[in-house]
Amino acid sequence: MTVRAAAGALPLALLGAAALALGGDAVPVEAGLEARDGRLVASLDLRPAFPDDLRKTFANGLTNVVALQVALLPEHGDAPSAVFGRVLEIRYDVWEERYVVTVRDAASPAGRQLTERSWAGLRRLLSDARDLDLGPAAAVATGSWVVQARVEVNPVSRELLERTREFIANPPSGVRGGAPSRSVLGAMASYLLHGSDGGDSRLFAARPFTAREVRTP
Repeated sequence: MTVRAAAGALPLALLGAAALALGGDAVPVEAGLEARDGRLVASLDLRPAFPDDLRKTFANGLTNVVALQVALLPEHGDAPSAVFGRVLEIRYDVWEERYVVTVRDAASPAGRQLTERSWAGLRRLLSDARDLDLGPAAAVATGSWVVQARVEVNPVSRELLERTREFIANPPSGVRGGAPSRSVLGAMASYLLHGSDGGDSRLFAARPFTAREVRTP
């Protein structure tokens, strides 16, 4: 079971150029953009963040954590218009032989639970990042924009993880229609753009887009 976008959403292939614009360590990814009920909703294909060598990590019987931070930024500048946070807690139940995943984001701060029976299924669930609310669609009416994401497996920075959890539990007003907190945006943007304290952290970027490329159902 995965988190899906609204029926009929067409993925928009967004590849590559942002990796050059926002730093050589950013991996190009495919993304989809949709204006839904006045909100800009994104989906990202994050398969490169979960290579097969992580299979043993997620099957070790401990609770493993994946932290996802996503930002909407102008193509020429690093001050974000919106940010999105999601934390996934994964535990392999050795008795039931299944992965139990708790997903926490602004839509379900208390968490929603999903299960997968196989590594392939878990990898699809983790890679298919859907329903990422990036603020009012009107924010991208002019100019060129970039979606950038950082995925961290078992984050080294406990402070950053707690900041993300706090953001999920108490989202700034911009998540539901106002102007986001500049301090929250600035802190998360700094992390996204300049890197983490180490560990398995990967940076991704989709190519720049304009409003005419955003699908309207």
